[in-house]
Formats: sequence, C-alpha cells, structure tokens
Amino acid sequence: MGPLSNIRILDLTRVWAGPLSLRMLADFGAEVIKISDPRVPIEREAGLTNKLNRNKLGLALRLDEPEGRQLLLDLTNVSDVVIENFRPRVMRHFDLTYEDLKAVKPDIIMCSMPGFGTEGEYAEYPAFGPSVETMTGITSLMGYPGGPPMVSSIAYPDPVAAMNGSSALMTALLHRRRTGQGQFIDLALSEGPVCQIGEHIVAHSRTGSQPSRIGNTHPDHAPYGVYPCSGDDQWIAICVTSDDQWAILQKLIGNSDGADAHYADSASRVTHRAELDELVGQWTVQHDSRELTRTLQEHGIAAGAAVKNWQMLDDPHMNQRGFMMNIEEPDLGVKRYPGQAIRLSSTPATQQKPSPRLGEHTRQLLHDLLSMSDAEIDRHANQGIIGFMTD
Repeated sequence: MGPLSNIRILDLTRVWAGPLSLRMLADFGAEVIKISDPRVPIEREAGLTNKLNRNKLGLALRLDEPEGRQLLLDLTNVSDVVIENFRPRVMRHFDLTYEDLKAVKPDIIMCSMPGFGTEGEYAEYPAFGPSVETMTGITSLMGYPGGPPMVSSIAYPDPVAAMNGSSALMTALLHRRRTGQGQFIDLALSEGPVCQIGEHIVAHSRTGSQPSRIGNTHPDHAPYGVYPCSGDDQWIAICVTSDDQWAILQKLIGNSDGADAHYADSASRVTHRAELDELVGQWTVQHDSRELTRTLQEHGIAAGAAVKNWQMLDDPHMNQRGFMMNIEEPDLGVKRYPGQAIRLSSTPATQQKPSPRLGEHTRQLLHDLLSMSDAEIDRHANQGIIGFMTD
C-alpha cells in the first residue's frame, strides 16, 4: 500500500504544480481524491492529466452548490489534508476557507497554492508558470549577452512549487502527529523560484547592480556551453572546469591549436572564450550528440546531450535507473510516463495505477467514506451535484 497509505488528501488543484505535488504523495501510497467539476470533461488524450494524476481516485463534485459544499465538508471531516490552487477569492466564494474547514475538523491541514499568495496587492492575479517566472526575477538572468530576458519555456516555477508543496505537507503532517494541531499553508507559486536565485538577490542588495546575462557560459570556466552536433538541431552541453579536463578534451579534439597559450589556464580560456567555443563547435558538429556524451563522460568530462522531450523516453540512463514506467490506461492503452524521481530504499514508491476518469470513483467514495446509500447518491446525481464515469 505504500508508506503514506494512512493519509487521505482532497485534491482540488488544477494544471501542473498542485497535481504534481499530490502525485508525488500518491506514488508513495497516499489516498488522494481528485475532485473535479462533473460538467467539465477531462482531456485525457493530451497526456498531461494522465501523467499528473496517476494513483489518484476520481470524484466528480460541484462545489458551487450548497449540497456539493456540504459533501466536501463531510469528506473533510474524514480526511487529513485539503489542497487547492485557485485564486484566493474562489474558496471564499465557496465558503470553503481554512476557517470553514477547521470548524468541521479542527486538526485539518489546508494548503493553498495561488500564484502570489492569499494576501497582498497581487493576490487575485491569475498565474501560470511562465508569467510567474518573470515576476520572480529568474527571466532577468536568462538570455544571451546583450539580448533580452528569456523564459525557461518549461514553466519552471510549477515543479519547484510542487516539490515545496509536498515537502510542506509532509512537515505539517509530522507536526500534527507530534502536537495534534493542524495548520494552514500559504504557498505562493512565485515563492519557490525566488529561493533558487538567492545569491543574486543578496548580491544585488549589496552592490545595487543587475547581474548580466551570460547565456550558457560560466564566469569562471571555459569551454562551458552548448555546442552543435551532427544532424538536424542536435546539441551537446560540455562543461570543462579544470586544466586536467581541458587537456583531455584537447587530445580528443586532436587540434594542435588547442595547445596555444591562450588556453593554458581557466582565466586565459575565459578571456578567449569566443574562439575556443568556435574550436570546440567545429569538432562537436562532426559527432552524434549521444555518442559524444558517452565518450566525454567516460573521460571524466561533464557532458550531456540536449535531447527533445520525446527522446527522453528511450534515454539509456533513465531506463537503466527504471525511471520511465508503462501504465495501461483503460481507455487509451499502454502509455509511457515519467516515474518517481524520489528514491527511498526502505519506503519506495510502489503505486502504478492509471489516472482516474471523470467521476470514476464517485459512488464508491461516497458510499465507503460517508456511508451514503445508493438512493442518496442517485438523488445527488440526478440534481447534477455529482457525476459518474460514462463509457
């Protein structure tokens, strides 16, 4: 059942950060009940829903109706955690704030994950990873010298917030075990990424200067960047951080120009970075990115092929580690998904159940958790308060 099988979580989250946070806990056995509006179809063919909601149970429930709100409160009474990532006004509109939930279950743990926190002048702004990224300052650090700021293109704040969310919930559960007290966690999507650039914020507070954008380079090392390889749009990242590594790379390149005094030490290589990058690029473009990655790593040089997302499915290292997993989706067949990156030797993640379809477990959950009769359940369904899975 997994090490968290005694924990029940009501999942009201959407998009990426919230669902991923709860999927991490579901992988370790937590009973996560995904609550969805019965009127809104789930886009299962796109894959994102399936990837982020495996190992969860599906309950279709309207929160904007008094009967639906009461059912949510009844479920809260038999749960450990309620988590949502709406704008703050949404839960207030539903009368489902932490105070409302605490009145039903005093030791409940509630986590809200809005874009900019539950209070303040930005609180009600809608937010997604890319827009939040710019507000954190991360984009000001990304880009090429002399060029404009750039976004990461992967909505970087979302997975960071997901990790912070799962960690915060585990901490809150431990705190409750020790003290008997629940708590409210205000976890803004924008908070996590700020912690990733703390040294730049401290430097700015001391000097008042804005860090310059340096692309893929490093201020103290060269060659250090992303270089072209053979084939269409194929690239490799190479990071040389010592004179010994440079000597090895120089031999692999087989170019006598590499012995030039311009490249004798790290400071010289940084000074002549442009011509050195051209030299390395002329060599890498003759090689396959993955084969060259293996060669460089075998010689003790940090390197990695810059692969496209679909190429990660057959990445040798990930597959050797057993990171990818095949899950049979009842309506879609066998699909390949990223696995659980957190590896614990004594309490491993063991769950590999497909994501729920809309309302798949509605009847089961209301019957088992709230002792509702089939007649009561059917009455709520006829009123549109709840929904069932349809073939």
